[in-house]
Amino acid sequence: MVMPMRSFAGQTVVITGASDGIGKAAVRQYALGGARVVMVGRNEAKTRAAAHAIMTDTGRRDITCEIADLSRQDAVRDLAARLQAAHPVIHVLANNAGAMFLERQLTVDGFEQTFALNHLAYYTLTLLLLPSLYAAAAPGAPARIVNVSSRAHENARPELDDLQLTQGFGGWRAYANSKLFNIWFTTSLARRLDTARVVTHALHPGVVSTRFATNNGRMGRLLRGVMDLVSISPAAGADTLVWLSGAVEATHDSGRYWCRRRMVTPSRLARREDLAELLWQRSGTLTALDGDRCAGEARGPVSSTLPSPNRAPAPHDQS
Repeated sequence: MVMPMRSFAGQTVVITGASDGIGKAAVRQYALGGARVVMVGRNEAKTRAAAHAIMTDTGRRDITCEIADLSRQDAVRDLAARLQAAHPVIHVLANNAGAMFLERQLTVDGFEQTFALNHLAYYTLTLLLLPSLYAAAAPGAPARIVNVSSRAHENARPELDDLQLTQGFGGWRAYANSKLFNIWFTTSLARRLDTARVVTHALHPGVVSTRFATNNGRMGRLLRGVMDLVSISPAAGADTLVWLSGAVEATHDSGRYWCRRRMVTPSRLARREDLAELLWQRSGTLTALDGDRCAGEARGPVSSTLPSPNRAPAPHDQS
C-alpha cells in the first residue's frame, strides 16, 4: 500500500476529480495522513459514496464533499466562493479533474470541453483560492498547488491562435494540448507566487488503471483496454501527487514537473516560457479573470517580486 510521505495532520486539502481513480486513491492517502479532505466531484451520489467508503475504511470523519461541473466557469466560481467561505485556510489544492473527449463538444460557455475542463478550470479555481492558500503558509511550510498533467504533453500540437481547435480537432490532440497547458500554467503561476509561502508543481502520474476514456463509447473502451495492458494501480498513480503535497523536496523550488517522485525535464515545447505567458494572458481574457491582479492581491504588498524559478535542465528520467 502506498502511504503519504509525511503527516497532513491539521491540514486542509482540496482535491478535484475526487470520486474515482487517482483522485479517490489520493483522498484515502491524505486521510490516512490526518488531513481534512474536501472532495470535489461532478456526480453527487458517486462523490458522497466514495467519501463514505473512505471514511469507513480509514476511520476519519472529516471528509466533506463539494459538487461542481468544472467544465462550467460559473460552477468553478461558485465552488471557489463556497470553499473560501468554509475553508479560509487551505494547505493543499490538488487540481486533478480531467477527461478526454474524442468528439468536439462545447460547454455552456462556448468553450471546447477538454480545454474548459482540463485547463480553464485549473486556471480559475487556483487563482480564486490563492488567498486561502497564502493564509495557510507557515515559515518553512508553504502551501501547495499540485497540477496533474501527463506525459501526453509530449504529443501536443497547439495553435496559440486557435487554443480550442476549431480547425484540425482531434480528441487525443486536444487532450495532449491540455496537458501541455497544465505545465505552462504551472510555470507561469510559479513566477507570480511568493514561493516562500506558496509553491506549485505539475506531475505525470503514470498510465493508471481508471475509467479514463470510457466516456467515449466503443472507441473509448477499446482505448481503455489497450491502456490497461500497461496500467498501474490508482494508488500508485496518486503517489507522486500526495508526495508533492507534503515533501520537503518540493519546497526547494517551484514550477517544476515530476514523475515517480523525481523532478524531470518536460518536452522542449513545455519549456517555452514565452508561449506559457501567452497562454496565461489568453486564459485571463477567456475567463474574464485577471491572473496578474489575482496573484498580486493574494501575495500582498509585503512581498517583493520574485525572479523566475531556476530553469536549469533537470535529470530526464521518465522511465
